[in-house]
Parts: sequence; structure tokens; C-alpha cells
Amino acid sequence: MSRSIVRTKIMQIRVSDLEFEMIHSRASQAGLSCSELFRRNALLRPLPKRVTKIAIDTYIELGRIGNNINQLTASANAAIKLGQKPPYSCDELEALREILHQIRREITSSDESLLEDEDDLDD
Repeated sequence: MSRSIVRTKIMQIRVSDLEFEMIHSRASQAGLSCSELFRRNALLRPLPKRVTKIAIDTYIELGRIGNNINQLTASANAAIKLGQKPPYSCDELEALREILHQIRREITSSDESLLEDEDDLDD
């Protein structure tokens, strides 16, 4: 004996004329009613992870640390080119840099809007 879901509650939203047409078009293309389209999007799709201010601040600070590691790596490479022994291991600096990248990705869960600073580490 199957139970059917009785939907008695109504939710209203405001949309522009363009949004209205786009929603109807997407629902039609998917073979769904607008109500079903909204339910599926609202209930079945995961919400983006909220990123806290401290996570953002940590992410930015790790970027600054990464820039410092890049400078140390550049000076170590310059010393090697001059035939001198660098004061620190390039492999260790590279490992540190990769750890920083990994931590930054974990903090933001790959949230693209926060990864714009990532390019600074690669300079």
C-alpha cells in the first residue's frame, strides 16, 4: 500500500518577467512542472558550504605565507645557479608550498570565489 504525498502548503516567490520565462522554459525542457523543478532544486541539490570570516582570514594569511615561500624558493634557485649551496632545501620549500595549497583548498572546499588569491602563490 503506497502513500501518496499530499502537498497542501503554497510558497510564493517573486521573479522578473525574464526569470519567469526562463524557469518555465527549463521546466518544460526537463519535462517537469515548475513546482517539481523548484522542489528538486531546493531539496536535492546540496547547498554551498558557508565560509566563516576566520576561514577567509586564514586563507588570505596562508596566501601571504605562500608568497614568502615563493621568495625563499627563488633565492634558493638563484644560489644554485651561482654554484652556491642554498641555505635551505628546495624540496622542503616545495613540500611546504604544496601543503599550503592543500590547506587553502580544504578551507574553502574549492569555493571558486575565494580562490582568486591562489594565483598569487604561483608567482
